[in-house]
Amino acid sequence: MPKLKDPNAWFQQVMRVTQDPAASDWLRNALVAAVNRDPVDAARDAEVLYKILQQRAAAAQRGPVHTETAGKSPKTVP
Repeated sequence: MPKLKDPNAWFQQVMRVTQDPAASDWLRNALVAAVNRDPVDAARDAEVLYKILQQRAAAAQRGPVHTETAGKSPKTVP
């Protein structure tokens, strides 16, 4: 019979991150708060947060948007 994965592996990961001195306070606090919530709601909220932060990071990598050209197609930008 194959071994089942440890059902508490997620908790071990939480412990590793919260005890890691290199982990940010923000991440540690978010994990502790998430563990104290309904896991399905916390996972859904984390997914929304992830998507927004990914968009923000992508926008930051592209650089600032010039307001006079925002919303215009590339062909109409002077």
